[in-house]
Amino acid sequence: MSEILFNLNNIRLEISFKSLDELRSILSFYNRNNLQKINIPCKNSLKKDFLLNSIKISREEFPSIDIIPHFSILHEFKRNRINTKDSFIRFLEFVKYLGCKEVLLVSGSQKRSTYDSIQALSSIKENSLFLDTDFSIGVAFNPYLPFPLFDQEVIRLEKKLQSGLVRSIWFQFGTDYKLLKNRIDIVKNIISSTKKNYPNISNIILFGSILIPTKQFLTRFKYRPWKGVYCSNEFLNSVDFADHLIKKLLITYKDYNVLPIIETSITSENHLEKLQNILIL
Repeated sequence: MSEILFNLNNIRLEISFKSLDELRSILSFYNRNNLQKINIPCKNSLKKDFLLNSIKISREEFPSIDIIPHFSILHEFKRNRINTKDSFIRFLEFVKYLGCKEVLLVSGSQKRSTYDSIQALSSIKENSLFLDTDFSIGVAFNPYLPFPLFDQEVIRLEKKLQSGLVRSIWFQFGTDYKLLKNRIDIVKNIISSTKKNYPNISNIILFGSILIPTKQFLTRFKYRPWKGVYCSNEFLNSVDFADHLIKKLLITYKDYNVLPIIETSITSENHLEKLQNILIL
């Protein structure tokens, strides 16, 4: 008998679009299929006013959909630290006013020495926006980094958690599910230690990235890999083997209470069918 690893209503979907009409079309498709948990990234052309307008339309025209917008310091940097901090606070005020409960904060693939996610959290931890405990910040974490980069990533996570604002941790995608198990244990220990020292910190939810492999995607990734994303050669050379590894990742997520976020575009019935098949053991 088949086992459903995750129901569709327990996962999040990261969307990608190039126009507001395309955004409306995607969200209408999600509404029809009861896909109600969406992340709007901040990358490429999806930034600044286009990002703000996208969040506004999503909240006002599709109020039943839970939106978590992203804020990338790399893509939203405004010449200097002060301007970027002010821009970040205005962004938080804007999305909170629209009814968003959380923002995923990322430094970006090229960290700014003058202002990164750790400094951003430190600069807003006393802000009145967070007097309301229903509004919080999520942060990224890469469990697949080699030493000593992983040690640095752990130190950064500890500093982020010490702000008291973080309510979720979002794992980067990778294919070494055995390594992932060890790294999730490390993160859970960090969370436990932080809670002992900072008792005001509430439960922290873990999310894990999933990419749905296709031949086209694997070919593109092989020749133009994403920075910080570690995929094995076996994964990149075979769609069938890649599907097998994705199942292993999902099993690991389920065993460790990590909720999936699907970063592959889901915009058609065929995409949705492939996603449903991936979620079944």
